[in-house]
Amino acid sequence: MVRVWMIAAVITMVGTLLAACRSDGSGSAAHSAVRPTLDAQALTAEDGVRLPVHAWKPDGEVRAIAVVAHGMNDYGASFAPPARRWALSGIATYAIDQRGFGRAAERGRWYGGDRMADDLLALARLLREGNPGTPLFLLGESMGAAVAVLAAGRAEPGLLDGLVLSAPAIWGSGPRAEVTYAAAMALSAVAPSATVPPLSVNNPSTDDPDVLKRLREDTLIIHRTRLDTLAGIVALMRSARQKAASVRLPTLVLLGDLDGHVPRDGVAALLRRLPPPDGAPGTTLALYERGRHLLMRSLNGDRVTDDVAAWMLAPGRPLPSGADARAKGCPALVRAPGRGCSLDQVAGMR
Repeated sequence: MVRVWMIAAVITMVGTLLAACRSDGSGSAAHSAVRPTLDAQALTAEDGVRLPVHAWKPDGEVRAIAVVAHGMNDYGASFAPPARRWALSGIATYAIDQRGFGRAAERGRWYGGDRMADDLLALARLLREGNPGTPLFLLGESMGAAVAVLAAGRAEPGLLDGLVLSAPAIWGSGPRAEVTYAAAMALSAVAPSATVPPLSVNNPSTDDPDVLKRLREDTLIIHRTRLDTLAGIVALMRSARQKAASVRLPTLVLLGDLDGHVPRDGVAALLRRLPPPDGAPGTTLALYERGRHLLMRSLNGDRVTDDVAAWMLAPGRPLPSGADARAKGCPALVRAPGRGCSLDQVAGMR
């Protein structure tokens, strides 16, 4: 689960904001290249690392496949509630524990966004081989959305049929974002193994008490984040903003107006780079009234889950909830009923 607001912890620890530069590097050990494979328990990546796989399949015909990337400090099994609901619509879901998270090796360490994107593509290629002709989508939540953008931007033609980004954690632009980025890189260089806890925000990531309880008590969720991992995630978010211009897929972007965890200027920057709404392929923005960061794991999460299912089965059609129409009118987000939301207004929403 992404905690972008943990950047505040970085700034608190810094007396002076320093300019620095760091690449989104990998902490993985070198392995001989192998052909990726998939079994019932795990994906074996090209460097030999095994990543746990969680799968939910429909009882009947598979009408679409979703390859899912979880958020920061979370792991693949967190998608069980929406995935079970998607299965009722004929959608099969495959979610991995990304490197350094869940039951994957070296939990808590950062391997790099490029490496994580390669893992998603390896899983997508194996599923494409086994399911020719079945629509296949990448879906990322929060940090996972940034990974999905990197993967989609480098995917070969014909591999993917679309991209779903839920509460995408994309780094913004401008002086404030650049200074914060530099501070995160500098702190990582000074004390890479130091850890920071999550900070409080006005609106928790979900309003579902059962989900909050799991987030507090699940031992597979990481509760303190290393500074080098935090810096790597910031670098990932920044790379995703730049790579978004390379995406050539129908894209659905989901955003809640009570989400206090992702930079709104980053979302606006993402939307500027993705295919335009009236293009082919196009981008659909869905804005959810009182939506939290974990859109599909909140009390009204079924409406978002059903929107995602409907869109994967028929990209481009209006969403059942009307959240896409709301994104065009935004009466609850800006005081201009009947008028569309500009990207600047999206960036300014709180």
